[in-house]
Amino acid sequence: MQTEIGGKELRAVIDTYGGKVVRLYRPGGREYIWGETYCYWPDRAGVLFPTCGRVYEERMTYRGKSYPLPLHGVAYTSEMRIVSRTDDSVTLELKGGGDDKYPFPYTLRVIWSVRGSVLSMTAEATNEGDEDMYCAFGFHPWMNVPIDPSRSFEDYYVTFPNAGDVRRCVMSAGVLDTGVREEYPTDGGKLRLRHSLFDDDALMLEGTGGVAVIGCGSGEEYVFTYDKMPYIGFWHLEKKEVPFLCLEPMTALPGREGVVEDWNTRPDITKVAAGGKTYARATLEVRRGGN
Repeated sequence: MQTEIGGKELRAVIDTYGGKVVRLYRPGGREYIWGETYCYWPDRAGVLFPTCGRVYEERMTYRGKSYPLPLHGVAYTSEMRIVSRTDDSVTLELKGGGDDKYPFPYTLRVIWSVRGSVLSMTAEATNEGDEDMYCAFGFHPWMNVPIDPSRSFEDYYVTFPNAGDVRRCVMSAGVLDTGVREEYPTDGGKLRLRHSLFDDDALMLEGTGGVAVIGCGSGEEYVFTYDKMPYIGFWHLEKKEVPFLCLEPMTALPGREGVVEDWNTRPDITKVAAGGKTYARATLEVRRGGN
């Protein structure tokens, strides 16, 4: 099921399958979500929970029991229900866990809203069990790049205005964390986009400061902020020249290469006490006029 929210400046279409945004546009103007994604990956763009990326052997353990865990977790391919809706916001809900897929009972709420030219996304998980719960969040929008169809993908670059020491989190051939971190050089503070960046899958970075601006120096640009999410990945289809950029902020990296992770010892995992809540939030502003 799909529902539309927004106002005169910006509108979004949200799909209850995976809790994802499938369309973002200015009325009478440009589209900002890549419209061909269903041809390549029908499950694209869903909310990531309770894990981000892959884990070794596609399983994790807890108290000696093995639990299968597919790419990006369970919410990504689950149907959610609408629990509230206004003209400019919608709240989706998914209940699950305490079963053979994920050991912890939970309620996941995904809130989308549009205010002016800003799309906001929040994922909030409540621990419905009587012991600690462990989880991670991520988002996954596929954005049109170039924004201006008269420009090329290579005209665009990413800047991190709040960045500290930006480092690449080196992934294995199976897109698992190797534990290796490398200083990631930029061109005058700019990460210049080129299709070959993604020949070996996603580029995963840390230390970016929670803000990424994607633009070409003129025209519209994306200002993407990600709260409580220390990692961000950039991706498009490997070894293809496709006109989109997937933005992947995460609270935790994919699992470690060669390690069958345990839920309560996995690095970066978020622990939530019984009855407690945790959240992650991101915003995407479509800003007119570049720097």
